[in-house]
Amino acid sequence: MKLQLILAILLYVLLYFLRLHQGPWEIKTDVFSSQLQFLDHRISQFLPSPQAELLSGILLGQNKNLPGQLKLALRDTSTLHIVVASGQNLSIVAGFFLYLSGLIKRRNAVVLGLLAAAGYTLLTGLQVPILRAALMFSASSAAVLLGRGKDSWWILIVTAGLMLLINPTWITNLSFQLSFLATLGVIVVSPILLKWLANIPILSGDLAVTLAAQIMVTPVIAANFHQLSLVSLITNVLVLWVISFIMIGGSAMLLVGLIWQTGGQLLALAVNAMLTYFIYIVEFFAHLPFAWEYVGDFSWLVWVGYYVIVASVLIFLTAQFDNS
Repeated sequence: MKLQLILAILLYVLLYFLRLHQGPWEIKTDVFSSQLQFLDHRISQFLPSPQAELLSGILLGQNKNLPGQLKLALRDTSTLHIVVASGQNLSIVAGFFLYLSGLIKRRNAVVLGLLAAAGYTLLTGLQVPILRAALMFSASSAAVLLGRGKDSWWILIVTAGLMLLINPTWITNLSFQLSFLATLGVIVVSPILLKWLANIPILSGDLAVTLAAQIMVTPVIAANFHQLSLVSLITNVLVLWVISFIMIGGSAMLLVGLIWQTGGQLLALAVNAMLTYFIYIVEFFAHLPFAWEYVGDFSWLVWVGYYVIVASVLIFLTAQFDNS
């Protein structure tokens, strides 16, 4: 079995470099652009600035100019990647539904997660980064549906590997890296964290998902932006849990608003409150004197060491829980 695995890996590496030599197959999508513009306009009618720009970026992937001070605060707290439609956001909102399994049947929760991933993909106009994340999440979730939950991380790796055969250059793409790591966090890390957070009412599942995603993506963000936010973990823990509710509430606001203007305005009050909370937390921690430090060009071995430590801690936590 080990020999077969080694041969499969060697064959894949050969195919990968062959595809890299051939050049990437570019996938471009530009659908629903007029509909997205319409929804973006509706958001600006329901919400003030900068809450409207934030929701438009998170929910629709519309690149809009945020106030300079807020953009700097997002950068300094390592939350800038949240305010664009991304694979990480898809993993978070789909993972939120996935961990409703404490309230409903596991199979139904997985189906809801898949529907959430599909809905978010359509809402953002089938953008390639979101499509990639949706495929990775869907493949892993399908394993859970088929009773192969323990194999879901393998299926995620295989799915990502097949994507890299389509476009080998995606391996250096920040969006692809964040999507893969965030999904890996939701599928592998969050179930372990959930065991230790189970006593937290209501928010335990969402907190486990957001914390797991943040743990997995932190090194990639630091390496790409050459900035390590010392307040990143606490800021993300405090704001990422609300992202799912912002996305769900924002979608409901737009949907209800198309049918019933007053209903949309009422939902906008709740969405506005959550976005205002998001802004307040980000700006508060960004203004702390020790908020961030410059990060130079580290060897990739440093980041490998980080993930080895994370894996060791997770194995320890699992063993402790099993023995308790």
